[in-house]
Parts: sequence; C-alpha cells; structure tokens
Amino acid sequence: MLPNTVIRIGSRIRVRDPDGSEDEFTIVPLEESDISSGRISDTSPLAAALIGHGVGDRVRVRAPGGHRSVTILAVS
Repeated sequence: MLPNTVIRIGSRIRVRDPDGSEDEFTIVPLEESDISSGRISDTSPLAAALIGHGVGDRVRVRAPGGHRSVTILAVS
C-alpha cells in the first residue's frame, strides 16, 4: 500500500455501507471535529477503526448503535 493511501489524521475518505449508501468525511483531531462539515474526530469509533487501512479494505466498526461494516472506496 502506498503511504498516501493509508488512512491517517488528515485523510479524506469515502466509504460504502453494505446497503450501498456512501459517506465521505475527513479525519481530524478532536478539537477540529464538526460532523456537519464532514470532519470526524480521530477518537470516534469509525475513524479509530479506519486508521491504518486503505482502499479496498473492508472494516468492521463497533459503534454505539451496534456493529457496522464499511468498504473503503477512496483515500486522499
């Protein structure tokens, strides 16, 4: 995996749920998070699970609402 395709703080990510819906967001430090602007905290369950993964990876996330599985479509 190329270094710029590995998810880290500052990465812009597009993911797809098994139902086909897609989300796009940027992982930022906690103090910069703003969900309405698509900026999620690196300490959130989703971001924490995605960090270190790359395009094509399927990641299972344990979230407050239960388990969620996403496929990483793009990282920039």
